[in-house]
Amino acid sequence: MNAVPLINHETDYRAAMQQAAVAYLFRRECLHLSGDEQVMRICSQYLTHSLEVPLHLVSRITELAVAEFESKTTKRLQMLGVSALSGIFRPSLIVLDTITQQRHQVPARYLPRRMVQTRDI
Repeated sequence: MNAVPLINHETDYRAAMQQAAVAYLFRRECLHLSGDEQVMRICSQYLTHSLEVPLHLVSRITELAVAEFESKTTKRLQMLGVSALSGIFRPSLIVLDTITQQRHQVPARYLPRRMVQTRDI
């Protein structure tokens, strides 16, 4: 009797496309920050145009890939405060990359809302 492994090719395809999308997002990580709508759009375009994923699968694979990407990059950036050199109407924030321990001055308009929002205590 020959044993035939039970393989779900649809699940394998989705997993492979998700891993390809996550790898793509890591390659493009320096161009955007996590938590942004731009990440979803770029990932969808990559899956559609480069990998030719069928349209009915693109949105689900994109959601899974972005969720995995964000889970691996969450807490990587930490806001330290407002730069003293920034202007009143164009604030720049000091952001710490917790992995490299480097500080970067970033215009507030480039950061996702969740990093800029103030909390009432």
